Amino acid sequence: MIIGHAPAGYLLASALDNGFFRDPVMFWAIIVGSLAPDLDVLWSFAVDGAASYSHNYLTHDPTLWAVMLFFGVVLTARVLIGVGLGALLHMALDTITGPVSWGWGSFSFAGPLVAVPGATDNWYIASVLHWTIFVELALWSVTGVVFVARRKLEPME
Repeated sequence: MIIGHAPAGYLLASALDNGFFRDPVMFWAIIVGSLAPDLDVLWSFAVDGAASYSHNYLTHDPTLWAVMLFFGVVLTARVLIGVGLGALLHMALDTITGPVSWGWGSFSFAGPLVAVPGATDNWYIASVLHWTIFVELALWSVTGVVFVARRKLEPME
């Protein structure tokens, strides 16, 4: 997933935008969380010289985000809950075309659900030319519709 994380985060935040979750801080925390795991891409290129695949870093470990979500629920910290939810959504989306390690030891699953041919050479070009890009474009389209529909509703308090 290359361009679908932000719109997916927006859709999740919009879907949860009621009751306990009706809070601009929570709303934006979910969106930030949906983007946060890709901070490892910046590290990979700026510091590591792209020597390691970005999904091998700690930020692409669902356990980190599940622990954050757990502590957010225990402490009723909306920012932690939002970032944890958004990041776990990011992990689920990345599992479609990239290896994300779910679980521990022999109970671990780290394979992509869909293999992208040529992803080891030029992953960005291979990903853009693969059919899964339409999933990401669909996320953007649905997000546009939801965004316009939300503007017609009452503003967030």
